[in-house]
Amino acid sequence: MSLSAKVRGIRTELTTPLYRNAYALMLNTAVNSVFGLLYWIVAARTFSDAEVGRGNALIALMMLVSTLTQLNFGQALIRFLPRAGTTSRSLVRNAYGISAGLAVLGSTGVMAYCNLVLAKSDPLHVSLPFAGWFVVSTVLWSLFTLQDSTLTGLRSAIWIPLENGLYGIVKLVLLVIVAQTSLADGVFTSWTLPVLALLVPVTLLVFRRLLPRHATESAADQNPPTTRVLRNYMAGDYTGQVFNQFASTFLPVLVVSQLGPEAGAYFLPAQTVFVAMNLLSQGITSSLVVEAARDESRAHVYAMAILRRISATVLPAAVLIAIAAPLLLQLFGTQYRENATLLLQLLMASTFPRVVVTLFMTRSRMENRTINLAILQFVQAAALIGGTVLLAGSLRLDAVGWSALGIELAMALVLLPGVIRWLRPRARPPASGRPTVDA
Repeated sequence: MSLSAKVRGIRTELTTPLYRNAYALMLNTAVNSVFGLLYWIVAARTFSDAEVGRGNALIALMMLVSTLTQLNFGQALIRFLPRAGTTSRSLVRNAYGISAGLAVLGSTGVMAYCNLVLAKSDPLHVSLPFAGWFVVSTVLWSLFTLQDSTLTGLRSAIWIPLENGLYGIVKLVLLVIVAQTSLADGVFTSWTLPVLALLVPVTLLVFRRLLPRHATESAADQNPPTTRVLRNYMAGDYTGQVFNQFASTFLPVLVVSQLGPEAGAYFLPAQTVFVAMNLLSQGITSSLVVEAARDESRAHVYAMAILRRISATVLPAAVLIAIAAPLLLQLFGTQYRENATLLLQLLMASTFPRVVVTLFMTRSRMENRTINLAILQFVQAAALIGGTVLLAGSLRLDAVGWSALGIELAMALVLLPGVIRWLRPRARPPASGRPTVDA
């Protein structure tokens, strides 16, 4: 194929919303990963170890509170906003309002504990002014992350890597600036302050331009969720998210408690890469959820198209990372290469069966069967943590990798027949009319 033909093919593919949004979300994952790595490298070179450690802990705490108080509204927006029609504005407004309110309550409770209960010598003790900024930052972060879901649901994901790329640049510049001042908690401030600057223009873009246009375009075929459907969807999805968040947050703690702080350090790069690979797949399938919500009769066709692109991008990347694992970990130090190479390779191997699990989860979201997600993510979390505890004594850090690979293989074998039936071409044309959201 000639170069011009390849260019035409790429242009044609990028005019298709399914692919354009999928690639935009993949690019966003890459942008966040690169700027995140650069941020912590610069922080380590400009702040003391104690300041970096405290800043990292406070940022993680803010993100945890934000995630738990959003009730997984983000996934609900991706699922229902594509056909919300004239109710689109109210759906987004309610998601923002409820999430912001719960973020205030959750972060206030956490800061009350850090300010009033923890001793002043404790690394997580905070002053009253900082506690107030932490509450504001948590609210801003919740809205900032919900914007990504809103843009995805509006089929305007191309704005997301642009927004987050600008955020990455600004927070890096601000990190260098605050390092030259006597500002306390400069790491946390440099991470959160740029959010305020970016939130305003993107909010104006969403509410003044994108939402009105979307409401007009989708009004003729709108099918907004009822309160009962939305509540049931979010209940199952949120429960599953809690299990997933618990596993990802608790696992580093478990590694340290079972194997020591050095093992915790060796585990960090492998976990970071693994999370990034999962986010790549989730970004692609989020585009699938949006397009399938608009045309449910062609969901299996879109799913096959997305599967082909996962096979052409995510899986080869996993193979490349597995092969290059020793070289990648050597960048952190010889001890990382010696202790975490097999772990990283096992985690990359688990990416293959996880594709089946991800497609099953995507189908469950499209069919509003989120109780399946809660059960699935509970089993994943329990098996991963339990397997790590049982195998840590003999396999050391590799216990995490073997546990992850084992549970993904087992679940893929169980779920594969149903996923294949879903992807199989229809023998008969779909019945006239589209199923409702309540169906």
